[in-house]
Amino acid sequence: MIKMFSILPTKIKLHFLLGILILVVNVGLIMLTPIFISQFLPLLINAKSEYQIEIFKIAIYTTDNFSNALTILISSTVGLIIGGAITSFLSLVIIIWAGENASNFYRDALYIKYQKLSLKDISHFSIESLMTRINDDVAVFWDFLVGATTALIKAPLFIVFGLTFALLTDLTLTWAIVAIVPLIIGSIIYILIKVMPLIIKGRTIIDANTKSVNEIIHGARLIKAYNLQDYQFEKFDQTNKNWLSNGIKIFNLFSISLPFFFFAVNLVVVFIFVGGYKLLADNPSQDVANLIAKLNTFIEYEFMMALGISMLGQFLGTFFRARVSSKRIIEVLDAKYDDLQVEHGESLPLNASEYNIEFKNFSYKYYESSESYALENINFEIGAGKTLGIIGPTGSGKSTLANILVNNMKYNIGNVKIANKEVNQINSNELHKQVGIVFQEASLYSGTIKSNLLFAKDDASNEEIEKAVETACAKEFINSFSDKYEHIVEQRGKNLSGGQKQRLSIARTLLTDPKILILDDTTSALDNITAKKVIKNISKNYNCTTVIISQKINSIRHADKILVLNNGKIIDSGTHEKLLETCEWYKDVYHNQLEQ
Repeated sequence: MIKMFSILPTKIKLHFLLGILILVVNVGLIMLTPIFISQFLPLLINAKSEYQIEIFKIAIYTTDNFSNALTILISSTVGLIIGGAITSFLSLVIIIWAGENASNFYRDALYIKYQKLSLKDISHFSIESLMTRINDDVAVFWDFLVGATTALIKAPLFIVFGLTFALLTDLTLTWAIVAIVPLIIGSIIYILIKVMPLIIKGRTIIDANTKSVNEIIHGARLIKAYNLQDYQFEKFDQTNKNWLSNGIKIFNLFSISLPFFFFAVNLVVVFIFVGGYKLLADNPSQDVANLIAKLNTFIEYEFMMALGISMLGQFLGTFFRARVSSKRIIEVLDAKYDDLQVEHGESLPLNASEYNIEFKNFSYKYYESSESYALENINFEIGAGKTLGIIGPTGSGKSTLANILVNNMKYNIGNVKIANKEVNQINSNELHKQVGIVFQEASLYSGTIKSNLLFAKDDASNEEIEKAVETACAKEFINSFSDKYEHIVEQRGKNLSGGQKQRLSIARTLLTDPKILILDDTTSALDNITAKKVIKNISKNYNCTTVIISQKINSIRHADKILVLNNGKIIDSGTHEKLLETCEWYKDVYHNQLEQ
């Protein structure tokens, strides 16, 4: 919690401090108001030769003129009320401003950290959990910063000053408060201890609920295709019921405290009047108007103390929720990650003829504690301008190898070189500029076809766009739209077919004119003829070293070298013709695909 505040910019901290100082002034004005209000009744009822306005029996104004005394008393009281309203408004505005800017800072910090996380790091936290942290957890902490900050300052001031002013008003009546307050505080602490585990459980349930919704939305077509609507609803309904059940338990615990709280507060009022009656019985000749004013003032302070205790309970409730959320936020911000950004690394050559690829004695596993390697003892080389094909069953390490080439994963066993330079020592900006990768799952954003293409190169000319689109065989379907390049693309490209999305993704990457192009199963949604044509066009129109990862032998059969991966190892390599002779797995896959 302290770290969450300590990492805030100084400007935001100063605004919080200013809001707190004004809040303290506000409490002071509120506490003085009952003292002045209590003097109206004695002033109006008792005719005197001298009139005094007092604060705790200390005269601050004395006059023999009733009108002057009344005017001063009214002016002072109204001034305190107006001052209290203004300081309350100012403190709230300043603290809310600081809270909003703090939330914005935390979201920015998380977003920047997300950009630095490797694929392995993201998998460790889970996408659903990261989404919950940047949205829901930050919102929970905002509640704490704004609501709890006010409660944290006001609660102790109301309790301490309320008790102090009550003692100064009348020492003998204070027993009525002292007898009940410990019971109230004890009950609040007991309830919060019970609530804390439920709050922690609630954050986990929200993660599960977010994951369930994410699966339903992104897998909508698959769910409908297999008539899994009822199954998915039952799955979501279960997590939703868990959320409901947990929320009801928390609500029940808090709802129990409220009636008890008001019972205790009203019981104190009864005790105060009993004490007042005893004072009057002990001294029947005392001024009744003064006694009534004193009792009313005492009750005012009793209510202020009760409000302080209530705010303390509110603060603790928000504190426990915020404590869980802050731990989740700090867990990400402090997480050690594979720092893959190389700011001052080696430069890459401009000449495409120098972009060879070499893996030497390379091995990789996702976690140091893992027993098996995702890739093991990988050795191969492909010359500049050549085409490398990679094939293998699911989970054989093909995509891992592609991600290693663009330094998306940190490695420390063996060597991976591009243009004779170690990949993890190349300047990241240069690497991503010269090495283009197209993933199987096309990532398109809401906008237009043109805006999605320009995402790779915002200053691309019309000629460059036309060349990339024609190479990717996307020209025909783009022209089929009346608005062509201005055709609207919905989020994740859901209004386009799988093949259309893949071709746009290929065209977008080609706009960067990469020296090395990696196609990670990016023709899986294309028919064999189109896939073959796309690969032929790339070879014809762009001077680059090409790496094609595919499940279709037809997509890689013309490659200069083909690697066959299985269980993270190269089980064979060579040309298509050679592999048909030497590799049983390759031969079986080829004949199966040929029959199909």
